[in-house]
Parts: sequence; structure tokens; C-alpha cells
Amino acid sequence: MARHDFYNVLGLKRTASQDEIKKAYRGLALELHPDRRPDDPRATERFQLVKNAYEILSNPEQRTRYDRLGPFFTEDGRPPTPDELGEVLSDVLRGLFRRNRRDEPGEDLKFTLRLTLEEISQGCTRRIRVPRQVQCKACQGTGAPPEGRETCPTCDGSGRSSTQRFLRQSCARCAGLGTIVVEPCTLCSGIGRHGTEANIKVKVPPGVATGTQLRIAGKGNEGHGKGPPGQLTVLIQVDEHVFFKRRRGTDLICELPLSLGEAAMGSERQVPTLDGSTRIKIQAGTQHDELLRLAGKGLTKRGSKKRGDLFYQVKIEVPHKLSSGQKQTLRNFEKTLTEASQPRRSSFEKLLEEHLASGKA
Repeated sequence: MARHDFYNVLGLKRTASQDEIKKAYRGLALELHPDRRPDDPRATERFQLVKNAYEILSNPEQRTRYDRLGPFFTEDGRPPTPDELGEVLSDVLRGLFRRNRRDEPGEDLKFTLRLTLEEISQGCTRRIRVPRQVQCKACQGTGAPPEGRETCPTCDGSGRSSTQRFLRQSCARCAGLGTIVVEPCTLCSGIGRHGTEANIKVKVPPGVATGTQLRIAGKGNEGHGKGPPGQLTVLIQVDEHVFFKRRRGTDLICELPLSLGEAAMGSERQVPTLDGSTRIKIQAGTQHDELLRLAGKGLTKRGSKKRGDLFYQVKIEVPHKLSSGQKQTLRNFEKTLTEASQPRRSSFEKLLEEHLASGKA
């Protein structure tokens, strides 16, 4: 679909000859080539639009079809779909209230902020440095000092297309400004904005997780002219912790390795917490994967002062690389064990006997 007025893009009247079309294209292609405007984020888009307009209007057959169909023109000749017709209608409605190019809002920005688990536990304040576009103070955002601009010859300073038929569009030559730069500002190279690195304070609430988005109004790129600035979205990424993982919500879990003796006879162990460390008692007979709970030692809930719990998941470490003497000691120890000492194993053996007996029957 022809979402732009191709005559407007090249700054031509509809009666333009093929020579005038070629001449206009060469001039604009030279003026708008991205290599000549490395700091203009729109340069590539505008250059491609000029190229596309030239390819249509320089082809007599395509031009005839475009003159007949206007915004409903398609290069392959297919009829527009209902969705495309809806898009054209939306463009028309938006065009009735469209801002002038000089008052366009600034673009939104994104920044990824990496935090530790300790930082998100209680919340924190961080300062980040964000590359953003700001209005050039040297030229007041116009791209040139007063003596460096002149009235756009295509739209005679109106900023609007003189060839519009159905879509209301800004002048493609001056992008709706009404003036063109002849002597660009030395600070912003005629763009009206330039890059800088802003130091921005970010207040991180407690309990955030990876993927949380914090939005800061007015800290995106500054707008053009009187256009409002965009917003900055800070994407939270929580680094992996050496001990803790999130279990669910504000709860944390930490693997706690125990020896056979510690689990069997009980013991006291020093364990890490987000605030430092503490000591916990291991009850005699603690089993593998059992969870030991410390209430209120997890993360702080977002929007509340309550904290989740901290769990220690027992991992009984079976010794390996035993000496012959150690192996013999274990054999002698196992001979002393009763069914009450290892109920799961004893229950399994009984069930196995019953299973085998029923199979023989």
C-alpha cells in the first residue's frame, strides 16, 4: 500500500516530467544519503522512501496506476486487504490531529540494570548513565542558527505537502519544519539534537525480580521543538547468587550439604543469610532433601515490610574414595543397624519379598 504521497516525497507537482522526476531524485538522494548524515537516525528511512518514490514514478506504467489509485496503490497490483484499508483510514484520522514535525515527542529508551540479590532484598537507589538525545542549545533545536536556514522551496514554508490527495502528510523535503538547513549548526550537525550521557537516579523497590520494568517519565530522548520527551524503561536483571535461589515469590532456598554423621546424629551448622550468617540445629535423623526453614529471612515483599522465608535443602553427601580401612569400618557399622534404624529400606525389602511371592503364586 502507498502510505506516502510519492510526489510529495520528491517535492514535485503531479504534472512533473520524467526529467524533472530524475532531477529531483538525484538532488534528494545526494542530500539525504545516510553517509552524509551519520548522526541522523531517520536518514536511512527517508533515503529509502525517496528511492521507492522514484522507482514508482519513473516507471510510466506504475505511475499511471499510482495516479489512479493513490493510497490504495500496490506495486504487485493486488487489491488491498481489509486490514490495509483500515490502516489507510487510521492514517487519515491521525492526520487530522497530527503534530508538526518540529513538535514530535522524543523516543522511548530502555536500559538494563543488573542488581545483586542483596540489593533487591531491601530495595536500593542506583545511579545509571544512559546515552540519550537532547535538544541542541546552540541552535535551540532547529538544526541551524537563524542565518543558516531558509524557507523550504517545496512547501513554501507551510510544512505541508502541496500534492496531497487523500493522506494528509508533512512536506517530505523539510519533514514538516517549513525551513531547510543550508548552514548546519556545528554542534548538532543540523539534526537539532545531539547525544549525551545522562546521570539518572533509579529507585529500586524491594522484592523486584528479573524482568521487572521500572518506568521513568521524561528520561527518554528529548522531543523535537516543543515535543515532550520520551520515557525511560529500566529492565531489572538479578545476578545469580553463590548460595541462594528464589523458591517462589519472596522465599529463598539454599542447598546445605551434610555428612552422614551430621544427618544421622544431629549437629549445629553455620549457614549463610542475606544479612550475614547464623547457626542452626540439625536434628538427628535428618533426611536427604529435607527442608529446614528460617522464618522471615527471605526477600522483602514489594509494597510491604513483610519478608519471605529462607529454606535450607539438605543434601547428604555420600563419601567416596574410601580407604580399605574406612570401608571395613562401614561394613562393621552396617551390621549393627536394625530395621528401626533404617525404616524405608526395611519397608522396601518387605514389599519386594511380597511382590516376588505373589509372582511365584
